[in-house]
Amino acid sequence: MIEVVDTAVERGVFEAHVANAILNLVNFGVIVTDSEGCAYAANDLAWGYVTRGDGLAENGGLLTTESDFEAEALHSRIAAAVRQGHAGAMLIHRSRSAKPLVLLIEPFSTGEGSFRCALITVREVGRASPRLAERARMMFNFSPAEAEIVSRVVQGREPVEIAVERHVSINTLRVQMASAMIKVGVHRQAELVSVISSADILE
Repeated sequence: MIEVVDTAVERGVFEAHVANAILNLVNFGVIVTDSEGCAYAANDLAWGYVTRGDGLAENGGLLTTESDFEAEALHSRIAAAVRQGHAGAMLIHRSRSAKPLVLLIEPFSTGEGSFRCALITVREVGRASPRLAERARMMFNFSPAEAEIVSRVVQGREPVEIAVERHVSINTLRVQMASAMIKVGVHRQAELVSVISSADILE
């Protein structure tokens, strides 16, 4: 048995370490800022966008964007989240990619009358975890073909493009998509994407 000398200190260190490890497992970025946009914490995925200047950036210690117009909107939404408790959302365009970043900006507080901040989640449109097909297959009992097709649709690929890549006819692909939708319990492709995307949170 391991003996812990100072339970409070050891537990605090352990909790911080575990929290950081968990944040680095999710397949979306997480940034915590103050009302001015000064980043207090971020997981590796989010900080990667910032350090590369890929849609997001840092200027004078503050979180910003490639576009001045979007930077102004971002700062306004962060301030509204921290000072007034208003949630916000926005798209951030990227010069390095056609796919924008989706930012959700939520007010967050650490407890009774304590520190207030903005919790920003960053998701790349069409980005899916490498294991999405495998997880979808396990969750919904998809065939391997159905799981692969659904994971590509979630990434924003067009059915015709997927059919060509898989060397199947568009009719075969539609049959497999219809079978996947029945297993999930939805009737439209957009609903299928929504359900699968909501389950796709881990790398």
